[in-house]
This record gives sequence, structure tokens and C-alpha cells, in this order.
Amino acid sequence: MIGEVGLRHINFSEKSCELTICMVNDQYKNHGYGTQAEKLALRYAFQNMDMKTILADVLVKNTRSQHVLGKVGFVCIGEDKEFRYYRCTKHDME
Repeated sequence: MIGEVGLRHINFSEKSCELTICMVNDQYKNHGYGTQAEKLALRYAFQNMDMKTILADVLVKNTRSQHVLGKVGFVCIGEDKEFRYYRCTKHDME
């Protein structure tokens, strides 16, 4: 197993959800698998589930995940001592 990507906290009435990803096998990091998985999850959420907003959060110290979120279209919308919070909208991706 390389890792897993998922959509949780799905709210169909608000058309929003949260993206989660965990790369558990270090030998597959830095090969683009996480980026590709996030892109596919976003496409699925926007096209198949009709989501309008997808949220994500990442530990402040996890700069690798922050970079990938920015690369696939997320924008940082805030942070606290532990986490940075991100949002990606369907409108931004069009």
C-alpha cells in the first residue's frame, strides 16, 4: 500500500466535503502519487458528487503536504499553532 485518499464530512446540502490523504510508504513519496491522487479526488468530488467547496487541513510542520495542496488548487485560508487550513472551490478550478 502506498497510502490512501478520501473524502469525509460530506455535506450534500452545502455541497462541501473535506479531503484527506495519508502517504504511509516513504519509498513512494516524491514521485507524484499523492499529487495525482488529490487531483483525481478533486475531479471526482466536483464532477461526480457536484461538490462546490472542498476543505483540507495540514500540520504546520508538514510543508510537503502544503506544497501539494497549493499545486492542485487549494488556497490557504488560515492557520493556528498546529494546522494550516485550505479551501478549493469548483469555481476556482474552472
